Amino acid sequence: MTPSLVEYIESEIIPRYASFDKAHREDHARTVIDRAMAMGEAYGIDEDMLYAAAACHDLGLAVDRKTHHLESGRIIRADARLAEWFSPGQIETIAQAAEDHRAAATTP
Repeated sequence: MTPSLVEYIESEIIPRYASFDKAHREDHARTVIDRAMAMGEAYGIDEDMLYAAAACHDLGLAVDRKTHHLESGRIIRADARLAEWFSPGQIETIAQAAEDHRAAATTP
């Protein structure tokens, strides 16, 4: 993975989980990252994109619990720093991954 992306995620994204509910703290984020990276190896998925998507998937909890998946997508799209590592299309894919992580939810 790109070292500068890892530094950004570790210093700016992961710390945000400290303010979330008990089930969505740093350990949850790291578990999701670890599982995603393990699955990604089997499918040859871009490691940087997968890492960013897994790390950012619950950021919307800072706004709202019920629609946090949609808020996460909004936060990802608005994060100008991600453009240092990803194209607009890649950022959109990362945002959609966050939005889709609750695909079975009944909320829009």
